[in-house]
Amino acid sequence: MKTVIERLGELNLQVRSTSFSRGSSGFACYRMDGDPSTVEERLRAAGALAAATGRCRRVALTSPLDMKNEEEAARVAGLLSELSLEAGSFYPDIYTPRKGGALGPRLMYGSLSSPFTDVRVGSISYVTRSMDLMRAVGSRQAVLWIHDGIDTPGEKNLTDMLNRILNGLRQIGISLHKSENMLLDWRPFDPSFCSMAVSDWGTAAWLCRETDPSCRVLLDTASLLPGASLDSIVVAMLHQKILGMVRLSDSRLSQGSLPAGVIDPAALFRFFVNLLQAEKAGLCSIPEMVFELAPSARTGSIVETVLLAVENVETAFAAAMLVNPDELAELQNKPDPFQAERLLEDAMLTDVRPVVRAWREEKGLPVNPVEQLRKGAGARG
Repeated sequence: MKTVIERLGELNLQVRSTSFSRGSSGFACYRMDGDPSTVEERLRAAGALAAATGRCRRVALTSPLDMKNEEEAARVAGLLSELSLEAGSFYPDIYTPRKGGALGPRLMYGSLSSPFTDVRVGSISYVTRSMDLMRAVGSRQAVLWIHDGIDTPGEKNLTDMLNRILNGLRQIGISLHKSENMLLDWRPFDPSFCSMAVSDWGTAAWLCRETDPSCRVLLDTASLLPGASLDSIVVAMLHQKILGMVRLSDSRLSQGSLPAGVIDPAALFRFFVNLLQAEKAGLCSIPEMVFELAPSARTGSIVETVLLAVENVETAFAAAMLVNPDELAELQNKPDPFQAERLLEDAMLTDVRPVVRAWREEKGLPVNPVEQLRKGAGARG
């Protein structure tokens, strides 16, 4: 059996480039001097984080925020190489309006399901063109979030809306190369508060199955509605072989992209306990999985906000590995709920930070990453 330190080395984290921009609420964005504002500044902040933690060398990129054309993509590829980073997932943005062209203010009525033919065609075309940029930076995974929905019940025919989205996804799927895959993100509400077209993982899973064999669902833990069981959903998705990636976030009422583990560290611990059990059952392989972090820093240091998410994930993963799977299975099969719960609590309440520090020392990394970041320009803002 591998040690906790050995398994910590198998934890693959990816961070969104957007997490290195100042976050905002629905009311205001409080930008500070020193906040990264260009793709180069965001990537340099990501490089500082990776150097301090040994994590998050995979950076998820967004078009058009990080690049708009082949020339800019080449520049980003050069920066990634210079900073010892690599391109992670690639997010074509078909929800933010641009000046001129089909993808303007009419996106308020949707993208792939828009009542305007030119907007539907333009959205599909933008995604397929973005895939060329994706390939130019070395990414092989496209991620789509479809913001389409309705704000009043009579606004759209829901049947037509879903049919149009499926048709658009199929056209996009044709553009995938054999070595590439696509993930479909979803959200229960926001920006549409009457009904979202892709509002749950079941709808997303159906669309994926109907689109392309490589298409999978991205599960954002912050998108789950209150009362939803993350543990059950993850296991169900693994059984169905439809889980493509997990974005680890925390939230209040499915709103906000808070660093993973800041609101409910027990949920993060349970997530990894269940994932380790699923791995033991042959449903997944954690070294082959990528966990995305996408916290939004509305206050404080941007880089330190991402660091907080990294450290919370590390400690939750390390604590989950303290649970003896055979002992837990024996207690569950008796069944002995009290002792099974005690077994989990003992692991969760163990201070595993010395183990994480030992892993850092073994890798030649700073034992105290925040100290390292505060010494350098990466902590500005």
